[in-house]
Amino acid sequence: MSDVQCSRCGAASAGLARAPLPGRPGELVLAQTCSACWDEWKRVQVKLINEYRIDLRNPESYAQLLQEMSAFLSLREEQP
Repeated sequence: MSDVQCSRCGAASAGLARAPLPGRPGELVLAQTCSACWDEWKRVQVKLINEYRIDLRNPESYAQLLQEMSAFLSLREEQP
């Protein structure tokens, strides 16, 4: 686990041990999110799933949740 410059809180602190999601979304979270903000997102995610009755089996609903995650964590696509 290495330190990351968190895109949400701005702190340079401990990142995640591994990508929490598959593919590009997981890579972005791993590179740009500290463990504290990821833990906060997990609590918010549960609330969103319950309030909006998001069905994660539905690809459109899953995409909506990923958009909410990206906004909450202030994720940005990195330039090559």
